[in-house]
Amino acid sequence: MAVLPQGDNHWRAGAHTDFDCLTMVFQQANQGGLQVAAGKDARQQPLWCNVVPQADIITCNIGDMLMRWSDDQLKSTLHRVRMPYPQENQHSRYSLAFFCQANKDVVIQGPLGTYPPITAADYLKLRMNANFAVNTAG
Repeated sequence: MAVLPQGDNHWRAGAHTDFDCLTMVFQQANQGGLQVAAGKDARQQPLWCNVVPQADIITCNIGDMLMRWSDDQLKSTLHRVRMPYPQENQHSRYSLAFFCQANKDVVIQGPLGTYPPITAADYLKLRMNANFAVNTAG
């Protein structure tokens, strides 16, 4: 078995929010590492909490699309996956994520109109294009 890096500076997945409506995460017992912080606004001073993996529990993360659709009443779930500590299972971590999003022609606009209306398809294109934008800053 390969020796895995330890500690709080090594990540299986760095801190992020999902840009869809809802993510359902199915985990296996004894394969921990998933941590959540209180909402997208927590990026400045996140308080990380471990999500205890259980085979019969589904973890639901709110995504950015639903946050926008709710006029920020529902906050995106900031989450990450840390590497295991020495006393924990050192094998591969298996989880299954199901990403839910609105049908492509649905208009995403909250009841308060905080954000301009946008179709789900255009919103997803906007978010994906941001991931692949050329960085000219440097």
